[in-house]
Amino acid sequence: MTDPDLRTLCLDLVAMELEMTSVPVRVHRVTDYFLVELARECLENVRIMHALRASLAVMAAADEDAMMRLDSVMEQMTARPALPETAAAKLRSLLEELEIEQLGQLCRTAAGPLQDIPAVTSPWHAFEVLSRMNAQPGGLPPGLALVEYLAAAARPLQRADALREWADEQARELGLTPQLRSLRQQVGHAAPAGPVDAYLVIRLLPQEEAGCYELSSWHQYDPTGWHPARGPVTQVTSETAERAVQKLVYEAAEEWDDAGAIHIEFMLGPDDLNLPVHRWRLELDSEMPTPLYMDYPVVVRSLERSRTRRWHRQWKQRWNVFDQQPERAKQLVVDGEDPDSPRSGDTRALFARLKVDPQVVALILNSPPGATPRGTRRC
Repeated sequence: MTDPDLRTLCLDLVAMELEMTSVPVRVHRVTDYFLVELARECLENVRIMHALRASLAVMAAADEDAMMRLDSVMEQMTARPALPETAAAKLRSLLEELEIEQLGQLCRTAAGPLQDIPAVTSPWHAFEVLSRMNAQPGGLPPGLALVEYLAAAARPLQRADALREWADEQARELGLTPQLRSLRQQVGHAAPAGPVDAYLVIRLLPQEEAGCYELSSWHQYDPTGWHPARGPVTQVTSETAERAVQKLVYEAAEEWDDAGAIHIEFMLGPDDLNLPVHRWRLELDSEMPTPLYMDYPVVVRSLERSRTRRWHRQWKQRWNVFDQQPERAKQLVVDGEDPDSPRSGDTRALFARLKVDPQVVALILNSPPGATPRGTRRC
């Protein structure tokens, strides 16, 4: 648009798109004047805006990034508000100064699985966030569902009734009254929301170059079930991994401030199982860094085991014993006091014992794997 000849060509294409002889925009010699007048016409006539977009798609087809930015601006300029101003103002007045415990958890429940919920600061902020999310097929919009959950937790009761009345009115407008009534029944008979534990799962995948890793993470904080959401993937080294983990933990602590507990789990390859990840520190730039294990439960899992699916069946059976009949569960100690306990170095006897006794659900070694030559063999 900086070239006067191209500006003329663009206006001709817009006129052809609109089946008009010309567009009421002057081709100023000064680019800024032209752009201001063109923008004014687009804002006053959405048809001109869409015709301009079609023309620019022809003229600037190679500049995909610019077209994506233009589409984003157009979407914001042409989007119609989901709520009338009066309805939005009424809801905001009802939500102001409303104090709700476990607000983040209510947001996640209202939004449903597989939707990442950022940190929210107030009920009104939570509604604004959820109102921009899609509803599940046949379900309520997340924002409307949230109002129902807020009504169940609101005090005094007069405010709760006002919130339900507001939700009823919006449901009638959207033709969603049956869905709202169904949710109201579920919420009314559900147990009060309590703290839910959150999980940050971190995988360190070794790369070809020694000391280099691909760091991936998954975030799980969903009261409806196990629906982990994958985070960004970054490349780290043995020297930078600790600081990268610190950043992930900080983000989790800020986002999940209402979690009952935050569990940190590491998935490590065979050669990295002895990494002291539980002693990796937080507050690295302070005078007194704190080891992870002092603030969070830390678990290390074998990446090799998680990827070898043929091993999963037998351990799932053992887990079912522990879950459904815990009184039958046994532990197995290498070199234990039991005369039948396997001896160190006798892996054949250990495997035989595991094969014939499905009630063994925990194996305790007498030293860390790899601490001795015999400990390098993983069971």
